[in-house]
Amino acid sequence: MGKHSPRRARIVFYDVAREQIDAMPQSALDRLDPVLDAIAADPTLGRPSHHGSVREYHRGGIRVVYVPTALGTLVLVAYVEA
Repeated sequence: MGKHSPRRARIVFYDVAREQIDAMPQSALDRLDPVLDAIAADPTLGRPSHHGSVREYHRGGIRVVYVPTALGTLVLVAYVEA
């Protein structure tokens, strides 16, 4: 039987995060992509914030604030900063 790739969460952006991404230059988007890939591969990667299930992840000058769903199949991105 073939080997399956690890399960990844689907990334969904709140309107504010989508607006932030739309305003980013290509260089920031290039740095953001691997961060989102890492979060999709492991939604528990970021550190929990003081606001319930909200998590925050920093890497390479990128900050992402997100909420993973209980089963880890969906990640709701609330805020991005580059």
